[in-house]
Amino acid sequence: MPALSKPKYEIVAQALAAGKSQADAYRAGGYIYKPANANRLCRSPIIEARVEEIIEERAAGEARARGLGIQRAGLTEEWIIVRLKHVIDLSIRGLPVYDRKGNHLGVFKSNLDAAINGLKAAAHIAGLLVQKHEIGASGAFARMTDKELEDALIEQCKAIGLSDRSVREIQASMEKLPGT
Repeated sequence: MPALSKPKYEIVAQALAAGKSQADAYRAGGYIYKPANANRLCRSPIIEARVEEIIEERAAGEARARGLGIQRAGLTEEWIIVRLKHVIDLSIRGLPVYDRKGNHLGVFKSNLDAAINGLKAAAHIAGLLVQKHEIGASGAFARMTDKELEDALIEQCKAIGLSDRSVREIQASMEKLPGT
């Protein structure tokens, strides 16, 4: 979709796509702000479609620029992983310690905080870290009995489309758990 035929509409769409409020976008288009009129114009299908298109164009342009920058810098996944492993190794092994005269004391001082952060980054890249978020009311699972938790798990398994065989296997493995 090319720019809107009415320049004022295009200015409003550009302002909305830039994150401005309806009031600011309406004023940017040269209109005198009245809430009902601003809402009506900003929520019109033609403006909303143009705003969505502008945002998509910007995102595509940013992705192209990011890809070109990565290509020019020579950043590949392999390069990043090799450097990350090197930093982790250096952090664990440590750097040599020198006295005031610059003589090596024969010991190395490790930086375990840097090593741990490097290992976390490596685990994240490898997909080993899982973000966990509580869904529903805070502490809802803490107030459930074991039977209620098992029933909720089975319901969720069915809701995501697991086969009956898989659900039976999960139920069987829960029965084997101690305390059930």
